[in-house]
Amino acid sequence: MAKQRFGIGLKWHFNDAIPRNGIVAKHSWHSGRMSNFSFNSFRRSISRQDSPRCPKSLAKRRRRRLHPAKALASRHCQPNHRLLAADPETMRKAGRGRRARGERRAAAPSVPEELLWEILVRLPAKDLLRCRAVCRSWRRLATSADFLLAHHRLQPSLPLVSFHRSISRLSREVTDASVETFDLRHSPPGRRPVLAFNDYNQRHDFTIHASCDGLLLLTLANHRFYICNPATRQWTILPGLTGGTVAALYLHRPSGEYRVLFWKDVNTSTIDAYYVLTVGSSEKPRCIGLPVSSESMKPFLTRGIISANEHPPVMLHGCLHWGPGSFFHRRVVVFDPVVESFIRLMPSPTAFREAKLHDMDGILGLSRTGADMIVTTAKLWELQDYDMGVWSLKYQIKLPVLEMTSITDSKYYYATVVSKNGDVLIRCRNPWYMFHCDSKGKLVDKFLWDGVCPDVIGHWFKESLVSHAFFPMQDGVCVREPRFFRGLLSVLFWEDKEKVEDLGNRLKRA
Repeated sequence: MAKQRFGIGLKWHFNDAIPRNGIVAKHSWHSGRMSNFSFNSFRRSISRQDSPRCPKSLAKRRRRRLHPAKALASRHCQPNHRLLAADPETMRKAGRGRRARGERRAAAPSVPEELLWEILVRLPAKDLLRCRAVCRSWRRLATSADFLLAHHRLQPSLPLVSFHRSISRLSREVTDASVETFDLRHSPPGRRPVLAFNDYNQRHDFTIHASCDGLLLLTLANHRFYICNPATRQWTILPGLTGGTVAALYLHRPSGEYRVLFWKDVNTSTIDAYYVLTVGSSEKPRCIGLPVSSESMKPFLTRGIISANEHPPVMLHGCLHWGPGSFFHRRVVVFDPVVESFIRLMPSPTAFREAKLHDMDGILGLSRTGADMIVTTAKLWELQDYDMGVWSLKYQIKLPVLEMTSITDSKYYYATVVSKNGDVLIRCRNPWYMFHCDSKGKLVDKFLWDGVCPDVIGHWFKESLVSHAFFPMQDGVCVREPRFFRGLLSVLFWEDKEKVEDLGNRLKRA
């Protein structure tokens, strides 16, 4: 009889007493004996009581109630099974938990959008991507075009350093290699992988030709050109550049297009024409000839501009600038990308071919680190008067040679100025040390990675999450990643192990 009364009571509760939120509030039968029964025993008792009447219809009604898609159309709200089998204390805790979660959900969008903007716009790209999952308002803000542009402008421009294990040029052994940003603002310097390979050797080498607005232009051993955004893992092939020598990758501001200035490698010692490729366009590269503002510039240009992978140009005042090379002597070449013409040859404070240009917060800078491999000094000039071409020496840095020789027996050093403040990275061979000294010549830090060769490649990288139409949409299709992204798994680019394993399985199936 007790079971019968209990079963009848529960049946009446199901049909009449469940309020819309699925919690019983005014009947006392659940507070005493309900905790001694499970929901399965309750379901069996109902089946025994109603089986003579219409067991099939009742079973169908229960199945409809348990189906998520049909529960919305049901007359009665589906009960919370855990609460039906719980005691009152558990139910009170569950209520408090729901209220707390509701308060947290309601509190997230209540942050003033102006304050939220100022916080999110300063985050690194990886952290900003995580913040998009907080709520819809955060995602809407963090994906807007104006916010992404502002976020890109505030990101630091960091030097790129490549790392790979020391192996013989003739060896077929493969190893890991990576290209990473090297942030000297922190101690120890922050390293963040940008590109990574898991099949690197001298036969499968790579070359970075240009870096612009968070985009990298590179070639692999197959001589194909790729453009990619490491922050978003997007990439595409540029077949129109095959067989060319890249002079610059730049943004054409009137059209908003990214373009590549290059010339074609021929067997002659002179260059007849330059070409412009629009990234993402199906049209062939345009030939612009030898556009100069003065005929006296043509003898320099027919010998070719220094390639961008050796001496990256600097965009300043809307024009591209190349440093002095073996053909330009004491000249800085200026190219106007709007009119697509070489418009000027500026004087240079040095004729050294290895001198490199820098963007020093809107001021053109030029550095020189020595005429041979035994480097003792580094110099950094800045262009005080752009129109008149007047330079001034900002830093003359005496490198800490005695301290470095007390640490390593190497006799050859390679130095690179990597900041507007006169920071210098010096590397040597056997063993592969890398030293960091400041503008006063003080040895700030030293680095040694076991069997790993570092190399300052001369390019700077500035993260960007801005979307570009020339990257193809995958639409959920699993596409095998290119070589320069596959090694990111081995250098732990992602901290979430499950995501790493999931991507690895997808790559195996591809």
